[in-house]
Amino acid sequence: MKETLRPDAVAAAQRVTHLARDLAQDVADGYRKSTRGFRLRAAVVGSWALLSLGTVWVACPSSGPRNALGAEVRMSDEVIGTQIMVWNASDRIWTDVVLTLDGGWSFRTPTVRDGQKLVLATSRFEKDGAPAPAHLKPRSLRVECSEGRLDAPLAQR
Repeated sequence: MKETLRPDAVAAAQRVTHLARDLAQDVADGYRKSTRGFRLRAAVVGSWALLSLGTVWVACPSSGPRNALGAEVRMSDEVIGTQIMVWNASDRIWTDVVLTLDGGWSFRTPTVRDGQKLVLATSRFEKDGAPAPAHLKPRSLRVECSEGRLDAPLAQR
């Protein structure tokens, strides 16, 4: 069989370097010879481009929850009482799930599927068989299941 010819990597890198240097030199020469008005317009367009890229970077969402369970936890105060949202953002099903508010009030469910969001009123949590008050303002939530454990502070939404 005939061997395929491969271009020399060092020579290709030198050609690219020379082309980039020549292009940068041409742009710099053109900029030096340009009028003040053109320079101002170039500065405005460059600033706009930087601000646009910065805005897009800041506006992009994060990659999601950063904990071993892949859980996201939120709390919201509503007219009907405090609501707790637990989202299984992982690709695993949680089994034998126990949610515990402030180390005392607990809620049990057999499974939480991947992508499922549970929204629970605090009155659904129990301690010694008694429901939690509807307007309880918990500060932390523990999520325990067969797949692991998470202690999360509750942030107001």
